[in-house]
Amino acid sequence: MKKKRILIAEDNTLLREGLRMMIDSDESLEVAAEAENGLEAVKYALKHTPDLIVIDLSMPKMDGLSAIKEIKRQIPDVFILALTIHDSDEFILECFNAGVLGYCLKDATREELLKAVKLVLSGKMYISPGIAGKVMEGYIEGRKTLKEKTSWDALTQREREILKLVGEGYTSKEIADFLCISPKTVERHRSNIMNKLDLHNVSELTAFAIEKGIVGR
Repeated sequence: MKKKRILIAEDNTLLREGLRMMIDSDESLEVAAEAENGLEAVKYALKHTPDLIVIDLSMPKMDGLSAIKEIKRQIPDVFILALTIHDSDEFILECFNAGVLGYCLKDATREELLKAVKLVLSGKMYISPGIAGKVMEGYIEGRKTLKEKTSWDALTQREREILKLVGEGYTSKEIADFLCISPKTVERHRSNIMNKLDLHNVSELTAFAIEKGIVGR
């Protein structure tokens, strides 16, 4: 039987190694590649075309949600399982709207996570039991958002990517190199972000990014 190929995208080395060991222990699965950040996740997804991507939402350089959107844009049929600490309505609904088929919390047992992997590989939805009620209310019943629009909602996907990188301390030139755009374009996006969020310096942008959970504390 041909093994199902899985891409692991997780910046925590210990957790990534644990995921690899779990997958390698199952004779029907194999690890196609491992990514340490969102940019690598996109790159390796395109390079290795895995059957399933297990991806963290909080990663450096490009967050998991941005990576998911870019991967689904270029490989719409790939199965994706989000693996995260975030159990808020906002993260759950944005992930399902972006095209993930499974959402598993990091406090899951090994057995639960393996079950999630196999269900998603079979084309079935998986949701951690502790958050299933939120999804039932907010997504399956058709309410695509559970809150009023905020300044965060006004940001474009590119602006969110740049906000994350600014919050991680990268310079405009470094951000430009990561995203293959010019430093002037980065500065223009940063100015737009500040205007939309009514923030006035890098420290305030960083604090906002931490508050939204896109940059670690």
